Amino acid sequence: MNIGFQFLTTVRLGVKSLLLHKLRSVLTMLGIIFGVCSVIAMLAIGEGASYEAQQAIKRLGSQNIIVRSVKPPEDAKQAGIGRGVALDYGLTYDDGARIQSTIPGVVHVLPVRIIRENVRLAQNSLPCQILGTLSSYATTVGLDVVRGRFLTETNELNHENVSVLTASLAQRFFPTRIRWLNRSR
Repeated sequence: MNIGFQFLTTVRLGVKSLLLHKLRSVLTMLGIIFGVCSVIAMLAIGEGASYEAQQAIKRLGSQNIIVRSVKPPEDAKQAGIGRGVALDYGLTYDDGARIQSTIPGVVHVLPVRIIRENVRLAQNSLPCQILGTLSSYATTVGLDVVRGRFLTETNELNHENVSVLTASLAQRFFPTRIRWLNRSR
């Protein structure tokens, strides 16, 4: 009973102190509320930034493994040919099928051929990186198409000469046309 009386006395004293110092009590409550809200907000911002960073890394292809072939040096080619052995280099479609069938966890094998050449349109010539690939490239590497469309399976089946330009290359080749398209959005 003594403990209950002490508790009741403490509560009564606390309420009396709060009522006597109303401004101090309101300011203290506001400080606690704002402090807790700011900590929650900072944690939420940190989690959101972490999630966005992880999504950006996924879009870059963090789950993709790139296997490249390296051209052997010219002197190794000549040495091989001199002995009657032809040196071939590069990965074939059979190599891709073998990788997909023998390595567990491989979801998709995508061939890509990259060359650096000048691209010409009328009298304009610009140095570019040209990729030869399949229609599944955009979904595999997470590309977003700004205007138009990406390659389709029909383009592959019909062996059509189709190209997709990056936004920066389109801007360099068609500066007035691209500005006009951007205004019409």
